[in-house]
Amino acid sequence: MSPTGRPPPHPSRPHPSREHRMTTSFSTTSATTGTPAPATSSSTGAATTLAAGDYPAAVRAGALVVDIRSRAQRERQGVLAGAVAVEARPVVDLLDPRSAAPLAAVADGRAVVLVSDDGLDAELFALELHSRGVRGVRAVDGGHDALRAARALALLSGADHLLRERSAISAH
Repeated sequence: MSPTGRPPPHPSRPHPSREHRMTTSFSTTSATTGTPAPATSSSTGAATTLAAGDYPAAVRAGALVVDIRSRAQRERQGVLAGAVAVEARPVVDLLDPRSAAPLAAVADGRAVVLVSDDGLDAELFALELHSRGVRGVRAVDGGHDALRAARALALLSGADHLLRERSAISAH
């Protein structure tokens, strides 16, 4: 049994940070106009990613931002203003409202945005939460790197819900 109370991963299964999810992209052409339709991604049927350009709007709409980068990555790349910094390993249990000790700021159905350095770990955790039945958790596609490239790292920490959550999370 692992420290999280879960059985250890199968020895033949790669570490989650080394797994990659296959995404199929396809496009269609309108029969009436002949113009291509926008590309669509399909994998699990669930929206588990958020484009970096959509990040500020998600924060303003009330999403809880959870930064799962390591302390060393946050020191090297900079903190994510307004985000709750949580170590990656316990993030699934902390964000599942049905777990034994969820964050007080997490309510069933609450929008959550996960940010990792390149987006891969965050997407794997979003998929794990989705498999547990937790909806509304998305990972920033491309992670902190994409947010920086899209210049979406503007100070969003003044949002009212972020100020309230700092108090609730500090109580944990």
